[in-house]
Amino acid sequence: MTRLLALTVTVIPVVLVVYGAGLETPQRTDLILPAEPERPFTPAGRPLEGLVITLDPGHGGAAWAEGYAGGVRGPGTGLVEGDLNMLIAAHLQHHLKRAGATVHMTRWDDRKVTLGDTDRQTELAARVSLAARTRSHLLLSIHLAADASFTRSGVLILTRPPDSTDVNRVLLHSLAECLRDEVQKLVPCDEPLPPWIGDHPLLTPSDVPALVVEIGFLSSPGFEAWIAERGRFRAAAIGLFNGIVRLWQSHRTELDTLRCRLFPDLTTSKPAAAWGPRPPDAAVENFARVRNHVRRIWFLDRPPATPTEAEWLIEQYVRRVITDHTFCHVRARVEKLADSWVVRGAANHPHLKKAVGSVLEAAGCQPVHNEIELLPSERLGETRFGVVRVPMALIWAEPPELGGAQTQLLLGERLFLLDITPDEAHLLVHAGEGYIGWVHRDAVLRMTAEQFAAWENARTVVVTRDCLVDDFRVPAGAFLPLVAEGPEGVQLRLPAGVRATSGRDVMTLPRHQVRLPPAVPAGLEAARTAVEYLTTPYLFAGRSRLGLDCSGLTGVSYAAVGLVLPRDARQQVLVGRLVGTAWHRTALQPGDLLFFCDESGFVFHTGLSLGGARFIHSAPPEVQVSSLDPADPLYHAEWAKAFAFARRPLP
Repeated sequence: MTRLLALTVTVIPVVLVVYGAGLETPQRTDLILPAEPERPFTPAGRPLEGLVITLDPGHGGAAWAEGYAGGVRGPGTGLVEGDLNMLIAAHLQHHLKRAGATVHMTRWDDRKVTLGDTDRQTELAARVSLAARTRSHLLLSIHLAADASFTRSGVLILTRPPDSTDVNRVLLHSLAECLRDEVQKLVPCDEPLPPWIGDHPLLTPSDVPALVVEIGFLSSPGFEAWIAERGRFRAAAIGLFNGIVRLWQSHRTELDTLRCRLFPDLTTSKPAAAWGPRPPDAAVENFARVRNHVRRIWFLDRPPATPTEAEWLIEQYVRRVITDHTFCHVRARVEKLADSWVVRGAANHPHLKKAVGSVLEAAGCQPVHNEIELLPSERLGETRFGVVRVPMALIWAEPPELGGAQTQLLLGERLFLLDITPDEAHLLVHAGEGYIGWVHRDAVLRMTAEQFAAWENARTVVVTRDCLVDDFRVPAGAFLPLVAEGPEGVQLRLPAGVRATSGRDVMTLPRHQVRLPPAVPAGLEAARTAVEYLTTPYLFAGRSRLGLDCSGLTGVSYAAVGLVLPRDARQQVLVGRLVGTAWHRTALQPGDLLFFCDESGFVFHTGLSLGGARFIHSAPPEVQVSSLDPADPLYHAEWAKAFAFARRPLP
């Protein structure tokens, strides 16, 4: 039995508005940062090639045994020593890796290394044993100290007693002085402290050279106040980095000789790659990624021989590799000449255009002349934006209304225009949901950038129920600019006048038919949350104040306003309304999610807009602020080139 579903609509008498006809464009409120952000520290060159080091962030986890607190806390601030140790070590390991070292960490979060109710001796021995298992040159344990009798500032290095091992005590003393001298240049220090030589469980169990660095004393009011300021732990990390560079340059031969003697079965290890997203500034690395993808797709032991084979390869690459089709448009036609290949078509991002040429080159089709057109097309002129002017309209894969429907557009939806057919009957549009397709031109009110900005920056009302204004349908889900709130209802802007409003472009709906915008945008609250994580170390898979990755930052920021985002950047690309593209980003507001793709077409990074050109993101070594504006001192050209699109998860 077939059941007929009745569509319930409400007929609203039209109210012609005679006041408030001008569309207000409120000034976008950019986020005010607590202090002017700075570029993160970046090591110069790779001075630590060949070094293998184990970092131990001291303490962490619950008390190791009854009567042992597992670390100290600042008496005035309540700062947890184990957390500060973790922040310093997590920051330091990025600099070491960037400089060419291989780094091993005893812990990555707030936990013990051993399982169960183990005592302090067992816990520390487990950390020391990691240095031996990883064949490290050096074990460096990072701590803060507290001593009620010590109220001044100073850096204290702990080393082994002379009779505990056959490691050269002179070497250890020299290493300790290198670290102390460099760290105390960057942290508060009232007086130089000589290395402390004694029996400590982190120093004596292994022959691997080991040092315990006490960065400072939390019992010192001055040091505690200093370390409590946002990002101060970075100075300690940079000081340790400088000290490690200095000791490696001065004592590499002795450390290499000792390591070979301790581990006769030693094999040469390659430096560990720094993990986490970096601006895609290495063309060789990007081409290698494309080549690896092509090897998995192209199953023949020869290059493509015909244009059909080449086009099949490109199509498969776009389907399998590019992160999501709701942000990219790639159409490629290949021609084989006597001595070269020519690829034509269209793409909506420079990286996507380059990826198509790289796919053919990686498959052995060389040389390739890449003549793909970058969209939006110049055929559109200045009117490269639009708003849906009809109640609803389908968009299609191909014009004219062929190739299958993609999605349906609703009244008031903002559109980014990409192309127009030669007869100007159909427009290629990038819709708010992200879908790209062709729609009849009569469904769209075309606009210039200035006209479009008035719609983008206006406070927007969402219609919650289908209703009729005379015979003009206003569908649920339509979102229209708020003109004014009057006694007879909410006045909304229409893209164009209709017969029901006597040609006027303003109409009124009752309040119960719409959802008004929040007083404080959710994105602004999410951006404020993200700012609280500034200087937190980058940690792949992290989601806490001890370390987080790019999608971890966006996730915890939106969790604070009640929205749970998918975990990864490649999943977050599907959330929210499209509000920015590679070629148009002037309407970005605080909290908008920014996404970046590399030259293989893969979305590899995300961040949150701070309004305008600045955005906050987590990338090695820390949560930082960058800019897409060349005039901004925080501008980074590679991030600007990699920017693909932006979405607004919540109004």
